[in-house]
Amino acid sequence: MRRRTAWGLLVATAMVPALLTGCDTPGTSDRKAGSTMRIHYVEIVSADVASLCAALEQLHGLSFGPPVADLGQARVAEAPDGSLIGVRAPLAAHEQPVIRTYLEVEDITKAVEKAEAAGAVIAYPPTRQGDTGTWAIYILGDVQIGLWQR
Repeated sequence: MRRRTAWGLLVATAMVPALLTGCDTPGTSDRKAGSTMRIHYVEIVSADVASLCAALEQLHGLSFGPPVADLGQARVAEAPDGSLIGVRAPLAAHEQPVIRTYLEVEDITKAVEKAEAAGAVIAYPPTRQGDTGTWAIYILGDVQIGLWQR
């Protein structure tokens, strides 16, 4: 079992640069200067929103608000670093439970183009979401990564 866990960690570590392709964050166009990548939103899709929110509040001290229409009726909490955590029910019968991280980008069109150039499939192109910003989702391998431009 240890061998499988170590192998999985090695593979995951090797995939990180590919997964984050196209994710220049505000002020980080020069990769040699180091990354200041910021997680904007963590989306959790679950059939049991109330129980999951209660557990996250108890375990992590979060405080979830009422459902937000612009975010698929997700209940949202703000983490101490300012990132947002949203928990919502599936929006369609075929949607499976998932935890999807949205990385903040300065130029979402450019980030999507870079993701495509790296071999990603664009699951959702840049889409304006009310007053919350513009988001997109790409899939690389079997992993979904969200992008978010404020």
